[in-house]
Amino acid sequence: QAPAGYTAWTRPVEEGTLYTLETVDYREQETYAEALEAKVTEIQSSMDLSAGPLVKLGWFRTAEGDHLLIAIHHLVVDGVSWRILFEDFSTGYEQAIKG
Repeated sequence: QAPAGYTAWTRPVEEGTLYTLETVDYREQETYAEALEAKVTEIQSSMDLSAGPLVKLGWFRTAEGDHLLIAIHHLVVDGVSWRILFEDFSTGYEQAIKG
């Protein structure tokens, strides 16, 4: 925050953590929906605009398969860019599955 309002800048890669990834294993639990939802809420609500990181991921392993949460602050990515990123991510995932 500056005297005349807020100032935006691009933070260098060397300055702090760019993202976090939390892995939680629910494969041994029969019921985990509430715990998973609570963890998702915790990850999303833990973003700190002034300190970062503004990209947080959660990898949830379950007996039915794995789930990936990608939480990005709305000041980092807009709706149009998010759709492009999601398409690229989906393409990369499909390519990885095919080897």
